[in-house]
Amino acid sequence: MSPCALLETRHACTQGVALDQRLAFWEDYNASSLVGLKCTTFCDDGLAARQDNLQLDGMRLARIEGNEHVVERDGAMIRTAPKESVFVSFVTGSGSFFYQDGACQLLEPGELIIYRTDKPYLFGFSGPMRQFIFDLPQALFAERCLQRFDRPLKVGGHSGVQRLLLRTLGERTDEFFQQPLSQDVPEYQNQALELLGSLIAGQTGERRINALSASYLLAAKHCISEQLADPELSCERVAAQTGISPRHLTRLFALEGTQPSRFILEKRLQQAHDLLSSPRGLGLDIGEIAYRHGFTSQAHFARAFKAHYGQTPSEARASQVSLSS
Repeated sequence: MSPCALLETRHACTQGVALDQRLAFWEDYNASSLVGLKCTTFCDDGLAARQDNLQLDGMRLARIEGNEHVVERDGAMIRTAPKESVFVSFVTGSGSFFYQDGACQLLEPGELIIYRTDKPYLFGFSGPMRQFIFDLPQALFAERCLQRFDRPLKVGGHSGVQRLLLRTLGERTDEFFQQPLSQDVPEYQNQALELLGSLIAGQTGERRINALSASYLLAAKHCISEQLADPELSCERVAAQTGISPRHLTRLFALEGTQPSRFILEKRLQQAHDLLSSPRGLGLDIGEIAYRHGFTSQAHFARAFKAHYGQTPSEARASQVSLSS
C-alpha cells in the first residue's frame, strides 16, 4: 500500500434494510467488525444506525451513530464469541448508561467509559447516539494507559485539563476519520494513546496539572510528533515553537516523570518498533527504519532499541514474522 493511500474503511448502515431484519443485520456486522453483542430497540421506526470501522497498526477504531437502543454482551456471548480487549467509548450524543460488575454508570455527552469485553455488560442510549470506540488489546492498554484494570472506569470533564484533553481527542479522531491516510496512522495512534493515558491519569489522581500547562504540553508533543524524523530536532527548538523557555519545557515534562529528550527518544523508538512489527515495514531494511525516525547511526539505533525493548531490531522483526507465518 502506498504511504499516502487511504485506509480501507468498513461501513454498515441499517437504511435500506427491512425493519424486521435490522437487529440481526446490526448484530452480524458488529460480530465481524467490533464485538459480538445483542441489540434491542423500542423505537416504532426500528433501529436506525450506521458505523464506520478502521483497522490501525495496534488498535481498531469505530465511529457509530444511531437512535435509541440497548446493546448487551452476556456470558453466553462471551463464551461463543470471545474477545479480550479494552473498549474506550467516547460518547458525544445524548445521555447513556453503562452497567458492568454490578454498577451502573450514567454518562453525559463528552464523557468516556472504559471497560473490558471479556466481562458481561449492558450499554443503553436514551436518545440520538454518537460515539467513538477505541478497541485496544489488553496488553497495549496496560503498556500505554493503565497497568491494572479490572472494573469499568468513567472519565468526565471535571476539570479544565480533562475538558481540554477530551476535546482534543474528539477533534483529532474526527479529523482522522475524515481522511484516514496510512502515513498518518503512527502519529494519530500515538497521539490518541498519549491523550487516553493522560485522561486516565487525571481521573485516577496520578497526575496533577493545570489547564495552561496541559495546553503547552499538548502543543510540545504535537511539535515533536511532526518532527520525529528530523535528526536535528532539539528541546530548544520544541520550546521555541511552543512559545516557552527550555527550562519551562523541562518542568512540564517533569510533571509526567520524564524529560523532553527522553520523550523524543522513546517516541522515536516506539514508532520504529511499530513499523518493524507491521507488514508495512517488511520491505525496509533496519537502517532505513532508523533513518526514517531521526537516527543518524544504525548502531546508535540498535543500542537504544535493545536497551528499551530488551531485544535487537532484527529480533523484533523476526518475532513478528514468526507470528505472521
